[in-house]
Amino acid sequence: MSNADSKVERPLFVALFAGVGCFLLSFVAMGLAPWTTLSSGLEAPPGMKDPYHDENGELTAAGRGRKIYMSEACWHCHSQFVRPVANEPWRYGPKSEAWEAMFDVPNTYGTRRIGPDLAREAGRRTDDWHYAHLLDPRSTVPRSVMPPYPWLFDRGPDGKPVPGEKAKDLVAYLQSLGSAFKQQVEDQVYPREIRVTGSPVPSDLLKERGAELYASHCVGCHGESHDGVGRAADFLKPSAANLNTRYLPRAEVYRVLYQGVRGSAMPSYHDMGERQLWALAQYVSDLGQPVRAAARVDRADVLARGREVYTKRCASCHGEFGEVPQAMLNMRPAPKDLRTRLYDTDYLIGVVRMGRPGTGMVPTMGLSAEEEKDLAAYVRSMFKENVHDR
Repeated sequence: MSNADSKVERPLFVALFAGVGCFLLSFVAMGLAPWTTLSSGLEAPPGMKDPYHDENGELTAAGRGRKIYMSEACWHCHSQFVRPVANEPWRYGPKSEAWEAMFDVPNTYGTRRIGPDLAREAGRRTDDWHYAHLLDPRSTVPRSVMPPYPWLFDRGPDGKPVPGEKAKDLVAYLQSLGSAFKQQVEDQVYPREIRVTGSPVPSDLLKERGAELYASHCVGCHGESHDGVGRAADFLKPSAANLNTRYLPRAEVYRVLYQGVRGSAMPSYHDMGERQLWALAQYVSDLGQPVRAAARVDRADVLARGREVYTKRCASCHGEFGEVPQAMLNMRPAPKDLRTRLYDTDYLIGVVRMGRPGTGMVPTMGLSAEEEKDLAAYVRSMFKENVHDR
């Protein structure tokens, strides 16, 4: 063999050897090493059962929903894996564990996040929110690019869409995702306590930004006219708040936006950022200024009669002076703190008569029209501006 031939063949041999060596090394590093190191992490928590099959081997609602999730190609746009990087645990919840997918064959990890990750969906949103989102995604997320799924719904007696069995199964599956961490996710998504310590000076610029944020985040539920009749209205129980019938100070709006309302479709926007939240808070608070301007001090005898009715009919849930008792805070949703908001009289009388479907507020029977007015006057008298900051 000539020297010229050896000079050519030697580098080729080295390159081939290096290539095969790199392949074997990557196989060990990416295949065998994780298998050995994750062996302990594959142990499921005690009592964990297959969520997709019952004791007879039949598919559960979540199991049927998983098949629908795959057949509708939801995994094309949604991932199901929370990585311990890039603040993902802060955005979505606890990082994914190996044992969570032990019953997922094939897995639905997904590869893209055109939509949000769904690995921690249990406890994040209510069923009615999901139904509204499946039928009309932009009714709950105005700028969503998700397609609608009307074939998952039937028609009710009134001609309006109602969830079909497939929609119910799909939502059951979504609500099963991350169920082992449900309480932890709820506490993260809906903070139980917040102390509002300061706010920026109100300005037209801040209010304009608030209007933009309302259009991009709130209009689907609360409506373009702020009356609680948005595109998602047919599904929401309780219904979205009519923002024209109440005045909330900016700090209270900020508090609601940050904490959300557990047990309702009102999510927490704590990840929106403080300046954005204050802009939206100013916009929403200003919507109730006419209610605030119409406030008056009622006669002492009216308030005395109203207090008597309130003590008999309302205090057990709303508290003697409007502050919700600790025992009632676990209701979903919890009763309102009547000190923190000023309601329109007609709205209060309507709630007294009709209740609030989807909440623990039932119709208050047996009151005369005069008693209803007295009760409304007393409830309005409980309002205190920025009560939590006093």
